Amino acid sequence: MSATSELKSQTPESTSLLGGSNRGRSSSRKRQLSSSSEDQMKPPPTRQRSLSVQRQSKVQSSGPPSSPVTFKTHGESFNMAKLVQTTLLKPDVFQSIISEIKTELISELKTSLKSAITEAIQDAIKPLNAIINQQQQLKITSLETENTQLKQHVDKALSDASERYEKFRNLGNAIFTSMAENKGLKEEVATLNADIEELEQYGRRTSLRFHNVPLRKEDLQKTDNIIVDIANLKLGISPPLCVNDINRSHIIGKIEGGKAQLICRFRNWKIKNSIYMSKKKLKNNSAQIFIHRRSN
Repeated sequence: MSATSELKSQTPESTSLLGGSNRGRSSSRKRQLSSSSEDQMKPPPTRQRSLSVQRQSKVQSSGPPSSPVTFKTHGESFNMAKLVQTTLLKPDVFQSIISEIKTELISELKTSLKSAITEAIQDAIKPLNAIINQQQQLKITSLETENTQLKQHVDKALSDASERYEKFRNLGNAIFTSMAENKGLKEEVATLNADIEELEQYGRRTSLRFHNVPLRKEDLQKTDNIIVDIANLKLGISPPLCVNDINRSHIIGKIEGGKAQLICRFRNWKIKNSIYMSKKKLKNNSAQIFIHRRSN
């Protein structure tokens, strides 16, 4: 039951008077809220009366007592202070006031606790944030160092790659130059081979090969004379062959059993044909000498 309903249960006149004096009740309630919580939580009637006596004694000691506030209704007079005091001391009204005070105190306590907890958490977080920031800074410094080292490695690798590319490019140019030179050399070799082939063809036209020619090692430098003796003594060439009719002669292979093969290039194809046409005269010779045209 609220304080207002209790006041309504007194008298109609007191109710209307109390309803018109809401500001007075609000001021009284604020004064009660400003007092200590222990006095409000435990307000025994004897203590309230003693407080009233103390207030009256203070008023008397300070000067002449002021006249009490009274009002009349239906021919009866009522003391306003006593009426309010009686109403506030009722258990249900007191409990209602205590409940409101408790609610307000709990709200203020929650706000204070929330603020204190928030401040405590912030104070606890500050060193952690400092540690985290320090670790992050160390990590950043480490990463910057690693990035610097990696950049140096990358720069060195790029420099090495550039040098190698330059070497490969120079090598490629050298290869292309060599290929061009080789092409020219191949053309020159082909020309030389053609010339050699032509010379060989010409040489085959004027050359003969003599087989089973008796020869000693000390006579290797006398092959021209040996060819002249075979042509004149065994073939009976006319006019007789002389050393000047031979351009060149030399041994082919090794001397085996005192015999060897000789190849001879004559001064012209007519001399060569004259000797070749007379090879039949070598038939049944004791040395078994025979003559072939040069095939290679």
